[in-house]
Amino acid sequence: MTTRERIMQVAERLVAEHGVDAVSVRDIITAANANTAAIHYHFGSKLGLLEAILQRRAEDVRSRREYYLGELETNGAPCLRDVVAAFVQPTAEFADDEAKGDSHYLGFLAAILGHAEYMPLVLETFEEGTDRYLAVLSKVTPHLTPDVRELRWALARDITNRLIGDRNGPVQAWLGGRAPRSKQALTERLIDFLVGAFAAPATA
Repeated sequence: MTTRERIMQVAERLVAEHGVDAVSVRDIITAANANTAAIHYHFGSKLGLLEAILQRRAEDVRSRREYYLGELETNGAPCLRDVVAAFVQPTAEFADDEAKGDSHYLGFLAAILGHAEYMPLVLETFEEGTDRYLAVLSKVTPHLTPDVRELRWALARDITNRLIGDRNGPVQAWLGGRAPRSKQALTERLIDFLVGAFAAPATA
């Protein structure tokens, strides 16, 4: 493993476990057995390092979404649940793959999402495909105006990333203490919830 790969792997794990603010460049280089010069050489800054980690598996996520988008676009009449499932399933599949390995990418992403200053970076990395999803979504939600649809889409993205991506997040913790059985078939239940959100009428 190269120094660059080792720094990225360590930083991803530390941020996933402790959050962005709690992890310093010194923490990363110490755990990665590297030096500050290596951070500057390979990434330029901590922000550059975070960007590299975001992009590290973005292609894998995009390829999964491309598959589901293609299925939707070749389906002459997808229903609302089909469209919502096509959005949720790639994240759920990626999370399942992570659970089998040692990756902390989705936990890292959930930590990044808690910081508004990193949102432009997240949007730039994952924006590809959004317009195609919204185009299909508009066909199954004709009762929504574009601004309402965009708002519900943004909420759906955030909920999906936080619920599926952060296995130790507040929702997961609450369910573990109050209703552990509710975590069974979590992906399908999340899809049910989001279908209801998109199907609901807009009152304003």
